[in-house]
Amino acid sequence: MKNNLKKIKALEVKKFVADANTLFAIAIQNKYPKLRVAELPFDLQLLNSSDLYQKSRKLYLKNGGKFSAKVCSTMRGLVSQDLFNNDIEYTPAESQLRWLAEYGHQISDAHDAISALMQFTEISIFHEQNHRIIWRMLPKVPYEKNSICKYLNFAESLVVALDMALGDQLQKKLSHTFENLKIIYHPSGNDGVDQKSKYEYRKYLLAILATTYYALELLHHDDILGAVNYVLPSQKNINSKAFKRAIQLSEQFTQITNPEWQNIYWKIGTGKLKKIQRNSNKNILHMPVDPLDLDNEFLIAEKIFKAFGL
Repeated sequence: MKNNLKKIKALEVKKFVADANTLFAIAIQNKYPKLRVAELPFDLQLLNSSDLYQKSRKLYLKNGGKFSAKVCSTMRGLVSQDLFNNDIEYTPAESQLRWLAEYGHQISDAHDAISALMQFTEISIFHEQNHRIIWRMLPKVPYEKNSICKYLNFAESLVVALDMALGDQLQKKLSHTFENLKIIYHPSGNDGVDQKSKYEYRKYLLAILATTYYALELLHHDDILGAVNYVLPSQKNINSKAFKRAIQLSEQFTQITNPEWQNIYWKIGTGKLKKIQRNSNKNILHMPVDPLDLDNEFLIAEKIFKAFGL
């Protein structure tokens, strides 16, 4: 039993070292000094590998976004990180991660050291900063709890679609390696849709958005593809591909974590959103009571995807 456990740990260390060294080997140009976040693991590699990652950072900084290098565990980040605060905390761990990638195979307790480090580096900064960007792009938040929760689900669906678009830009091998190390949340779909025109690809992102929104609205999984085909009837082949990918979103998140977070934070979040949007001249976004009435929301989403260069 002990020998088997030792072999498993050795294989996990070997996989970590291989993945980390693959990412550190990405060809980089130091031409992003104003965009790079110091000691954020693989930030420079992502800036060099993805136009979308660059665009997101530029939008975040343009909106006054900041980064604070503070030790922040994954658990603390998920539980207490303020999605409405334009200052994102992250653990400055790149040098430590690089050291483990170089010497991990020589260290007797490498598995424990890697496991300990990963507890502080498993939050996607790309995902976090996109939330802050989207609050400022969306129409104004509504007033009643049910409508607010739908609004928050719509925002989350936009962010998830952007996560998947980043995976597509990184392509199959690199995106899976980034995802293995929890630097991004969703690897490439590898379904060829990203090779189409921007117009066709945005249709795919809209189907991902709809699938994710319906999952967050707790529609039964067996009913979601039919719902997506109903609201996006002219692109059923694209919908099928998007559904297969987006429906893999964690049920733990959609059915437990997200509803519980909203139940605790919806009122505080609404107050903060109203402050963020106080100078906006946009109307209030009232999401439809019946989720099958999604319509103008797709126009809003398309504008946001275009703003990200998609």
